[in-house]
Amino acid sequence: MARICPRGIRSIEIETPDLRRSADFYTRVWRLTEIATDSQSIYLRGTSSFHHIVAIHQSTGCAAIRRVVFDVAGPDELHALHARIAASLDTVDSVQALKWPGGGLGFGFRDAEERNFALVCAANDHAGDNVPAPDRPHKIAHVNFNTPDAPACSRFLTDVLGLQLIDQTPRLMFFHGDHTDHNCLVLANAKRPTINHVAFEMADLDSVMRGAGRMKDNGYPIEWGVGRHGAGDNVFAYFAGPDELPVEYTSEVLQIDESYVPRGPDFWTFPPGRADQWGVTNPPSARLARIQDAFEFTADGYRTNG
Repeated sequence: MARICPRGIRSIEIETPDLRRSADFYTRVWRLTEIATDSQSIYLRGTSSFHHIVAIHQSTGCAAIRRVVFDVAGPDELHALHARIAASLDTVDSVQALKWPGGGLGFGFRDAEERNFALVCAANDHAGDNVPAPDRPHKIAHVNFNTPDAPACSRFLTDVLGLQLIDQTPRLMFFHGDHTDHNCLVLANAKRPTINHVAFEMADLDSVMRGAGRMKDNGYPIEWGVGRHGAGDNVFAYFAGPDELPVEYTSEVLQIDESYVPRGPDFWTFPPGRADQWGVTNPPSARLARIQDAFEFTADGYRTNG
């Protein structure tokens, strides 16, 4: 029987006290395209077919994450996942037609560590428009979460959400969805269940390099990179975006199939003094280490039509 799980990350929703500043960054510097807006929210697309990959919402408080949205193949898979999740958690919405831009069928839930998620299918996406373009983010490659209880969180992701634990380093766990990308979600051992960073897939290495230069030109220095990770084999460059949200440009993500052999921490250990394959980049900045534990989830972000 085929594994029922999300295909990958569809979008992330961010709450910010300065909506216009964030919108200027994500369109002018980060190179997303505004696709829908109202007085309190702005929706931005990449070059993938997803209706949008970032939603920014006006907040009266501090910056936070409202929810992370997974893409699901269809209604049958969505209802099967809802049944599994509802049997495991109390904080689960009903399956419903979604009122936000792009619509679709979906539901939200809040996990045991108080992260907000939604699962969506049948959205009003950009059919036939799914071609990567130079210097523009294509989609969200992965989201990295911090967890104080990696074993319990991993069991939920595999046993309930259906993701596959594909590789494990001394600090990180990589989870594979119903797609050829090596991973769509990463767990990092940490003291609090916060967000570690959001990675945006670029068309190629040159787009990552030019994007890093564009960020520097606009006052956003590289906090770590440019380098190449071990697990996933992807090129990376990390930055502090608006409100110091940790964001990553990445490309050349490893594509895998059923023949891929997962590996453990002993394999994914770099020699002393190295934190990536190339060994030419500086270590992560102190600022990046600080902000990778700064972003929490809002209290009611799992209510998809709330």
